[in-house]
Order: sequence, then structure tokens, then C-alpha cells
Amino acid sequence: MNYIFTNALIFTMDAPGASVYGSLLVTGEKIAMLGTLQDCQAQARSKAEIIDLGGRVLLPAFTDCHTHFTDYAKKRFSIDLAGCVTIDDIIARIEAFRATHPVLPDWILGCGWDKNSLNQPQLLTAGFLDMYFPETPVALFSKDYHSRWCNGAALRLAGINSASADPPDGKIWRGKDSAPTGIVSESASDLISRFITQPSSDQLKNAVQASLPMLHSHGLAALNSMENQTDADLLDAFVHAEKALRICRHFPLAELDSKIAEGQFSYTGDEWFKTGGVKIFADGSLGSQTAATFHDYPGSKGNRGILRHDEEELFALAAKAGKAGISCVVHAIGDRAVHTVVSALLRQRRENGREPLLQRIEHVQAIVPEDIPLLKKSGAYCSLQPVHLANDVPLIEKYWRPIRDHAYCFRSLREQNIPFGFGSDAPIESINPFLGIYSAAERKPSLDPHQPTWLPFQRLTLWDALYAYTLGAAAGSDSQHLTGSLTPGKLADLIVLENFTNLPPDYWLSARSLLTVVGGKIVYRDGI
Repeated sequence: MNYIFTNALIFTMDAPGASVYGSLLVTGEKIAMLGTLQDCQAQARSKAEIIDLGGRVLLPAFTDCHTHFTDYAKKRFSIDLAGCVTIDDIIARIEAFRATHPVLPDWILGCGWDKNSLNQPQLLTAGFLDMYFPETPVALFSKDYHSRWCNGAALRLAGINSASADPPDGKIWRGKDSAPTGIVSESASDLISRFITQPSSDQLKNAVQASLPMLHSHGLAALNSMENQTDADLLDAFVHAEKALRICRHFPLAELDSKIAEGQFSYTGDEWFKTGGVKIFADGSLGSQTAATFHDYPGSKGNRGILRHDEEELFALAAKAGKAGISCVVHAIGDRAVHTVVSALLRQRRENGREPLLQRIEHVQAIVPEDIPLLKKSGAYCSLQPVHLANDVPLIEKYWRPIRDHAYCFRSLREQNIPFGFGSDAPIESINPFLGIYSAAERKPSLDPHQPTWLPFQRLTLWDALYAYTLGAAAGSDSQHLTGSLTPGKLADLIVLENFTNLPPDYWLSARSLLTVVGGKIVYRDGI
């Protein structure tokens, strides 16, 4: 089917501002031309459906640079504790799960609890979960996915007891008697993972299918996702069958050797599903107080987080992967972790001697000023999540006071022309990119318009925020030559929004796509 979208304010995103043209022709799966309505009608090879947008905005569809998509989909059949601020809230969610699951699964999974916002975090124990699930193993990820809350059955299956030592780069939290409390963090969480029975492929496929309308209403056509091999295979088959979502899959470090043996290169495949880089963790997270920092966490003397790989180890991994044509995708949140990653990638770039790979640093939630020019020299691409800022401000003020002025430095990175794109880290935060746009441009704690702007000198312009979800985001999967802008010859991934140029910033808090097109096919329509 061919379409002509007309009477539109078109932001192509390959140049600042709106296009002088008000019509766009889609032929098959690609954008054929921008011009007048008459130009587009003359160019159409066959009859095209004319869609009058009534002065609304036509934009490239959004790409989310960092998700855990199957985990996002799995929330449909797990215990979701997001937003719980009291133990009674948690009890209500658990009881609701029990009421809707008279036959319990082999493992009860879930996520979303946050010890930093809970009124009685000391009750996050195995014993508490045992009251509701005495025999079925339970493993519930924290909000940041860097810790798990487990019951006694899960701990016993994993062999975790008072005599268990903390694994390298991990922590088993303990009570006064040295017995495990039920919380395991970082690599200690992996001790649980190997015993978990995951949902069936049919369950997961149905959950992924059910998630599509929400993604399209948010204007999303593409995701970068961190996936294990089994879930990646399911997504590969799914997106090629549906042709309604594009996936770039980044794989765990445990798969690096097999990818090298297979001769797999980064950013190969097609635009429906491609393989990205190897995901490496340099540190943990702020919420779990495992992000690697240069300063002690207040109230936790000697705790500067967990640096999971030092500079030499990161350099060796980057060199090994790079020699095989595989890029690195490195999680780094604390300023010490970011410094370590930048140093390793800078050395890798100096010693590479070949055309540099697309190396990525994920999150960069804190960076000291002297590391910003080094980051630019490293050539690394930054995958950032502005929606995290809205909920992290209280934690930053409490735990990161020494470096608060160096957190979420969007403007500083932009002024140095460091390439970056935006994402959500879903399901850790909302997958809604409109909230990310608002957060990057307004920097309001809790997305509350009545709150003062936090560190206003780091605000981005609306143009920069949109760019980071379109052409800037496409560059994060080496797709900028095919997606990310409304350029003739590129794939027709586009969305329609209200004309936001005359609306207050609060518009973005309730914004939605009125029409979403992926590969020239209308996949979502509401109001057009």
C-alpha cells in the first residue's frame, strides 16, 4: 500500500526545524519523497491513500536504545511490585497474584521492589515471602534489577546458606546471625538464575504480542534489547513474522566465545533483527548502592560500590571482542566505573589500528568533568536513560551529594558533540519515550511540573531530546543510514503527534502517537 501524508508539519530530524514541505509519500516500505501534495501524487507509481494530518506533526518513529524487552513482557504474568511504598502495598500485590494463580508456576518471578522508598525495608526477608509461598521458590528482582529478593525455597535450591561465601563481584546480604536475609545482589543473583524455570515459549510469545499496541501508542518502532539466547531466538522469529517492530539484540558476556567461534560480527543481520555488541557490566546500580564511585556512600563507610572489571580486564575484553569484529556495550553508572570504561576504550582505540568499532557505554549516570573530553576522544557512543533522572533525584541527593553536579550531564555531553541516544531501561523504568523527552528537557523530580528544575544548566532543548530518540538513537545500532529520519530512500518508520510547537511542556506527560507506521505499514491508529 502507498500512502501520502499531507497537511503536516514535518520534522525530518536530519536538519533542525520543520521541513518547507507539507507532504510525504510512502511507497512500499520506504519513504519516496517529500514535496507538495501534487508532487507526491505525480510521483506515486500507483494509487496512494491520502491521509490528511490536519496540521499535526510528522516525525520519525522512536527507537529505544536500551531495554530488556522480554523482561518487560514477562511482567504480564509475574508479581509487579513497582510503586509499592508500604509493606501493605506488597502484601496486596502478593495476595492479588495468589488469587489469580490458583495453580502456582514452578517458580514465582517478579520485580519492582525498592528498598529506598519502602516504609519497612527490614521486612524484605526470605521469612516474609515464606509466609505466602512456603514451598514454591520465589525470586523477585529489585526495581533496578541488580538484586533479588528470594524466599527460603529459592535459597535452598541454589545452595545459599550461612556457610556460603560471597561470589566475586556479588553480595549475599546477611542478618546478625550471618544467615542470608533473602536478598542477593549483582553476581550473587546469578546463583539463583541457573535454577529458575522460565515461562514457556508460548507464554512469552503471547506476552510479547500483547505488548505491541502499547509500544506503538508510544511511537516506538525499534528497540535495543539485552536478551539471553533463548529469548533472542523467539524475538528473531517474532519480528520477522510480524514485521511491526525492529530489534537490535545485545548479548551477555558468557556468549562471547561462542559468537567469536561462529564468526558473528556486531551490527549484522537485517533491520528487523540484528546482533549488536557484547554486554559487559562494569559496576552495579545506585539503588542497590553497588554503582562504583570515587566516594563512600553516606552511612556505609568503605562502600564505594562494586567495580566488576578493572581497566586492564575491560581492555582485554574489548581487545578480544574487537579482534573478532564485535563491539562492547558496557554498563557503567558510577563515576569510578565510567572513568574505568573510558580509560579502557580510549586505550583500545589508540591500539586498535583499524577502523574503530561502534563501542557503547550504557547509562553514564555520573561522570567527573575531566573525563568528558576523554570520553569524546574514546569515540564511544553513550546510551542514556533520561527517565531514570526523574526518580533518581532523591537518591542522588541522599547518596551522591559529593558528585550531584556531575550526574545526568546531558548538556555537557551535547556541547562536546559526544554521540548519544536515549532509551528507558524498561522494565526498570517506563518504556514511554514521551516521559524521557520531558525528563531530558525539563528535569523535574518525579516528573512533577510543580517541582523546581533539577540542575537546570544540564537541560536539553526539545530538538536535542527528539533527536536522541530518532536519528541519534538509530546510530546506536548502526542503523542511521536506514532509519531515524524522514529522508527519501529510508525505511518508512514514522509517527504522528499533535502540533506540540504551540503546547506547554506538560504536553509530553500525556503525549501519545496518533498513528504509527513501521516499514510502510500502519500498525497503530487512534484519532487519525
